[in-house]
Order: sequence, then C-alpha cells, then structure tokens
Amino acid sequence: MRKSNKSSANYPPCKYACPILTDVREYVQLIAERKFTDAFASIRRQNPLPRVCGRICTHPCETACKRGQVEEPIAIASLKRFAADGLWADQYKAALAIESTGHKVAIVGSGPAGLAVAHDLALLGHSVTIFEALPVAGGMLRVGVPEYRLPKDVVAAEIEAIVALGVEVKTGVKIGKDIKLSKLSEQGFQAVFLAIGAHKDRKLGIAGEDELEGVVSAVSFLRAVNLGESPQVGKQVAVVGGGNTAIDSARSLLRMGAKVVSVVYRRSKEEMPAAEEEIEEAIHEGVKMAYLTSPVKIFGEDGRVSALKCIKNELGKPDAGGRRRPEPVSGSEFSLDVDMVVCAVGQAPESSLFADELKLSETGERIYVEASGSLATSLPAIFAGGDAVTGPATAIEAIAAGKQAAVSIDLYLRSKELPSVEKDKREETQALPSTVIERTRSFSRPSKINLSVDDRLKGFDEVEACLSEDRATQEALRCLHCYLGAKVDEERCISCLTCVRACPLGVPTVSKMGEISIDSFACQACGICVLECPVQAIDIDLDSRAKIFKQMETAMAGVQGQRPLIVGFFDFHGNFGAGDIESLRRDYPNIVPVMVFGVRRIDTVDIFKAFALGADGVFIARCPSDNDPFLEITDRIDRRVSYAGRLLEACGKKKEQLDICNMPKEGLVEKEWVDALIGKIKGMS
Repeated sequence: MRKSNKSSANYPPCKYACPILTDVREYVQLIAERKFTDAFASIRRQNPLPRVCGRICTHPCETACKRGQVEEPIAIASLKRFAADGLWADQYKAALAIESTGHKVAIVGSGPAGLAVAHDLALLGHSVTIFEALPVAGGMLRVGVPEYRLPKDVVAAEIEAIVALGVEVKTGVKIGKDIKLSKLSEQGFQAVFLAIGAHKDRKLGIAGEDELEGVVSAVSFLRAVNLGESPQVGKQVAVVGGGNTAIDSARSLLRMGAKVVSVVYRRSKEEMPAAEEEIEEAIHEGVKMAYLTSPVKIFGEDGRVSALKCIKNELGKPDAGGRRRPEPVSGSEFSLDVDMVVCAVGQAPESSLFADELKLSETGERIYVEASGSLATSLPAIFAGGDAVTGPATAIEAIAAGKQAAVSIDLYLRSKELPSVEKDKREETQALPSTVIERTRSFSRPSKINLSVDDRLKGFDEVEACLSEDRATQEALRCLHCYLGAKVDEERCISCLTCVRACPLGVPTVSKMGEISIDSFACQACGICVLECPVQAIDIDLDSRAKIFKQMETAMAGVQGQRPLIVGFFDFHGNFGAGDIESLRRDYPNIVPVMVFGVRRIDTVDIFKAFALGADGVFIARCPSDNDPFLEITDRIDRRVSYAGRLLEACGKKKEQLDICNMPKEGLVEKEWVDALIGKIKGMS
C-alpha cells in the first residue's frame, strides 16, 4: 500500500531563526487577514517585550525569510511593532496561574533577560522580585539604547505589563555590594537568577586614555544621556568601535551638539558587528566612517584631548571568531583633530561582585554556568544568563536566555530534573528552486517613513514611524507561507498530473513511477491544485471549507431580513482599507462580505453553500491585477464561476444570480457595478 506523504509539522525558517521560536508565520498571516488582536496575542504569548523587539531586534527571522530569495524579506520587525503598538494590544490578558506555588524567586537585573524570566515565572505562579542597581528599571534597554530608537515610555509600558502580573521591582539595590548573594536565601528566596548584563566598558589600552579629559566610555555616555544628565560633548569627536553601542553613541553625539563625529573601526564595513540599517542611518545623518583604522595614541593640550593618532589596516587571516584579522599597514599613520574620544570597543559584566561566591569564567569576566541547557551556576539554586554569561549579545538573545532560565528554575523549584545540555539545533534556510523564484511575482517591501535629518538632529524623537494599517496588511500579504502549502495523500492520488498542469509555479513533480510529490517549502499555498484535483487527494492548511462556511454563517446571521441578500467573496489581496469594509457594510447592508485569502480558493461548494444559507445572489471580487500574486490562474477562476453558473441553472436558479468582478484600485467594488447587480437580482426575486 502506498503511504501518505503528508509531512509532519515543519517550522518555517523565520521561526527557526528566532531565538525564542516566535511563530512569525502565524502572526504575519493574522495581520494579512486584518485580525490584529489575534496577531498581537500570538506574539505576546511567546515574547514579553514585543514593542521593544519591534524596534531594536536584529531580526534574524528576516535574514532567514525565503521571500528574500525573490526580492526582499518580509519586514517582520516592522509588522511586530505594528501589531504591538496598536490599541488592540490593550485587549490582551495574560493567562495567569490559578494558584500561587508559594515559591519566591529573586532576579538580579531588570534588562531583557531579567524581565523575560520574571514574566514567565510569574505566569507559572511563582512570586518574583527583581533587584536593579540602577535608579530605573529596564537595564540596557533603558540606559543603553537612545530614545530615537527606543522611547522611554515604550520600555516603561513593557515593564508595567510585567509588573501587573505581580512582579515586584526594587531599584537602586546592587546585589553583591548592598546585599550579598548568599543573603538572599535568608530573605526567603528559594532560587536566584543573575541577569546583570554587561555594563562595564573595556578600555582601548593606548597612551593618553586615562590621563586626558574628554576620553569617555560609550556605556557611561549613553547612560548619562538616557538618564537626562546632559553630558558635555566636544565639537569634533571620534568614536572608537564598530558595534551598535558605537553607532548609538555617534548618532547621539550629533543630537547633543557635536559638529563632526567620526567612527573609527579597525575592520571593513562588511565585518562591522553593528546592524547594517543602523550604520546606514548614521551615515545618512552625517556620521563619518573611518574603516580599517585603529587608534594608536590620544594626544592632548592643557590636559584635554586634542587629537587621535591612528593607523590604517589591511585584513589578514581569519581569527578564532571567523573574521579576518586587521593588520597595521606600515607608514600609514595619520591624526584626527578631535576634542573628545568615546571608547566603544566592548563591554563586560560586573561579575567581580560575585567572585567570592560564584565560579567565574577563565578570564574572570563572565559568570560560569555548569550546563548551558539549564543555566545553573556552581551554586545550588543560583542560575545565570544573558550578557552576564555570554558577553554582550542582542536583546532577543537575552530574552531567550531568560525564558530558558524560567524553565530550569520552575523545574528546580518543583524538584524535577533540569533540562538537557544539548542546544537546540537550528536548520539553515532551504534554497528555493530557481524555477520557483523565476515564476514568483515580485512585490516591493514598503519603504520606511522616517524623520528628516534636520528634524532628527533637533532632539531624540523616534526616527522611524510605525506602519499604517493598510501598509502593514499589504506587507503581510507578501508572505510565501512556508510549509502551509499543498500536501498529497498518496493513497488517493491517481497520478493524473492535473496538479502538475495547474500549478502556476511548477512545484508538483512526478517520479518515473508516476508518484506525485509537492515540495511544501517551495509551495506558496495558492490553493488552485486543491480545487482542481479530481479525486480530492490534495489538502492545504489555509482557508479550509469549514472556516469559509463558518465565516458565511456568522456574517449572514447578522443581516437576516435584508433583501436581496447577496454574499460577496472578497480577496484579501485587494487594495482596500478597513474603512472600505465599514463603508460597504454601511452603504450596502444587504451585501455580506466574506474575506478569503485569494478568490482562487472559492469552490462551487462555497457558492452553493451561500445559496443554501439563504443568499439571493453571490459575486466574487478578484483583487486588482497589480496585486494578484498568481495572475496565471485567473482563467481557471473564470471557468469555475462559469461552471457554477451552469449548475445553478440546472438547479432551477438563474446564472445571473452569480457574477464575478475585478476590484477597483481603491475600495472593494465599483458603485455602478454593485448597484446594477442589486437591481438585477431584485428583478429576479
């Protein structure tokens, strides 16, 4: 007997790439369907800091997105921000544990790792207290990221939502100094998570660094800016380093009044660890880039910085991290006239606070964990994660560490075995077949709406605007639906090759034995093969019959008594806004809009179901051709409607009770067309 080739559940590449396995595909699909409340709930169930991540996440999901093999990846981070910033987000209610466990947990540090573990442990019913050394909560999110990227009120709102779960936050308390780590157990805490971040700057290690006024660390500079202390800045400033902290410092300096800001980085732009878009924005704002340049010495006059001596580099062999080593070019020394130098060459955690109680890494800089899978330290009941263990990383990686620690701490408190040390294996993004790429229609990613440079440099207003509802839905429609595509039931398949002929992308293949297979990664879930298959041997996960029927039943129940009653199937790919749907309902209360993810999925069964539910007429509104991702199958939709019309006549109805139209460039339907249709159906009633 032939076996079914229905595959087991596969993660799409965007989900695999996310350190916390956010179901990107799900919430992007929900945005495309304008189900924004559900989209936010999908994000928030997994991510305790969605508004933060919508702004500053390095979005590895976008790097993995297979749409990027066609033209540009889906703007996933922007879509997350759209879903999280909307008023519908206020409707989300976290599912708290029914009863408290009675266990108390202390979290040291209120950055993304600390907030994530506090959030998850609170949901599990544990009592959580966060101790923060700074005068404000949020860690580096609050004092390390400038407001033009991450406004204070956004961070505050995210923290308030976590505090609302019953989490207590105590600021201005430095564990390891004000309270010894070992003393926390005496206060009733049964477990501790160390998430102290990496707030300690590394030094340049060059002459003049410690003696001259005007040499500052990037971390202390950004902290002073974010706490509103208005630090004094120079007119001509060199920022040494190539990470996001260096770029944040450079862009902040311009906003604080510096006239010339140069970023000095020892490798090329390609090796720069800062986010590419942040580098481009810095250049756009006027920051000068000195690539392949290393600082050698800081000169001064009257005790203050006057110049930075540098040397040019060339790239040699790769180092242990895989990046090519910068090697100085003899005789290439030069000087930059500067009155301020900002050092942004790396950060480390203040782990020395726990050196007499905990085991540290070989260098003594980071907290040592016994098992990477559990994040347990050398002391019982003490766990650690985030930058304190790995060194400086991204916010989403810190959140992942916090969520991982929450699992371990919960198991520990329940006296259960801690997780395995094996790390989660991430799959590399599969390559789309070249034939599929060639046949996939290209749609542009939306351009960002940003403040002008002049307006940016007046202060710290947020630079990037949130996507509008219509732009967000149009962008979500670019998703290629990895692993939601067609699946063949080989027990039913008769190898008639109908699917091979029908597919606009040429995805189905036939073996020498006549067996049909469909690559669920390459398939874009257009749905045409499902309806064309004569033996119903193909299934798809989007817009099932039951889902469409339920939508019709619910919508029609709300307009009973209207005559004539007309069901209109509308394609989500249409170029319309939410206001157009409301206008249709207001102007034509007898038209029941049923939204589908492509009218190509509407079958004769759906049309007859509408009539069975009491419709006097049915029409199908195709999206404008400019928006249609599968233009090649338009004729199949027309043939299907024509066939349904003939069946209607055979059943005693008139084929004029069924019609098809193209949606206009704006709106859902042309007024003249729908008025004529209503008049025609009235005449038949």
